[in-house]
Amino acid sequence: MNQEEISKAIETVLEEKATSLDLSRSELPSLPPEIGGLQDLVELDLAGNDLKELPAEIWELTGLTRLNLGNNRLTELPPEIGKLTNLNRLMLQSNQLTSLPPEISNLKNLSRMNLSSNQITELPPEFGSLTAMVWLYLANNRLTKLPPEIGNLVQMTELYLQGNQLQELPVEIGNLISLIELQITENELQVVPREIGNLTSLSKLYLQGNNLTELPSEIGNLTGLNWLYLANNRLTGIPSEIGNMAGLAGLYMEGNQIKELPARIGDLTELTWLYMEGNLLEELPEGFGRLGHLVLLNLRNNQLKVLSPQIGDMVSLIFLDLAGNQLESLPQEICNLSALNELHINDNKLTALPGDIGNLEEMVDFFISNNQLTEIPESMDNLTNLERLYLSENRLTRVSPFIDELVAQEIAFVSGNPLGT
Repeated sequence: MNQEEISKAIETVLEEKATSLDLSRSELPSLPPEIGGLQDLVELDLAGNDLKELPAEIWELTGLTRLNLGNNRLTELPPEIGKLTNLNRLMLQSNQLTSLPPEISNLKNLSRMNLSSNQITELPPEFGSLTAMVWLYLANNRLTKLPPEIGNLVQMTELYLQGNQLQELPVEIGNLISLIELQITENELQVVPREIGNLTSLSKLYLQGNNLTELPSEIGNLTGLNWLYLANNRLTGIPSEIGNMAGLAGLYMEGNQIKELPARIGDLTELTWLYMEGNLLEELPEGFGRLGHLVLLNLRNNQLKVLSPQIGDMVSLIFLDLAGNQLESLPQEICNLSALNELHINDNKLTALPGDIGNLEEMVDFFISNNQLTEIPESMDNLTNLERLYLSENRLTRVSPFIDELVAQEIAFVSGNPLGT
């Protein structure tokens, strides 16, 4: 859109006394000062242009309630932003902002603000005056800390801080008692303040990709939590109070250094997804079998030497990954998992499979490679739904005609076995 077309669009809005103007994705390098004459404007969309600065006249549009400046090349906001006191939505994502002016505090009606993908290093204390805020997106900036005044935003329900450089959270974070979702993924947090336990409205908490070595016991106060993401930290354990989260549906703890789980994890009876891949577990706690609603259980790449018979109580399991452990045998009870359609037991030390493994008739994908199996139970011939069967790198000297046929169909793979010897 050239300057003549812009001027015509502005003239049309002025004549029609229109309340909205969409100039988004118009390749605009600048705006004419005439835009300041559009006093009836309530919504202005300037996203996806090439704007490096804005004309002073734009700050005279004091009736604006929505302003979208996302995906431009703005390097600063002038103090005059504080004139737009009727704004309730301000979008500034994907610019080159490094700071915010103190005058931002005048925007008392602001309820939604997107500042993601800028270069902001800190928020001014005045940010705490934005007490109408309910949705704040600060992802992918360069924040190293938050001001204590963030705790004034007590109406906020969603706060997104992922992809920053936060090393700690202010204790005032515990004042945000309306929060439903808190995202702090991929930061540099070393501790979580005890006050996190005050956020009892939380449904989703994302803490993966930090440097956490422990969690406060107060996290157990989050009894309404449905999803908890703790992956890729340095956790060596989790507090037993996690058992208070009776409504938890998903727990993601892969990529930590957890050596054991508390017995109270068995109290999470609504849990459907549990990821523990890449930890240091040697055994599962007593009561683990009470997780009867689990659909997915990932225990890949731990140090399990024995699998408890309680695994057979998890009759809702559809996906089970035990690969990369040190298992020498499987309990017969694993054959009770009649809903299972994907099982990974590859890269262990198994010398035999349970005789009734063929009871798992819903199995579609079965990974058994890199073990020490010398034979396959006859009951395997019952697995007629198989689409992939990996038996490579074992010690098999023969397989059944059924499996031979699967090999011919390129469903089963048996390379690396001494077949026929």
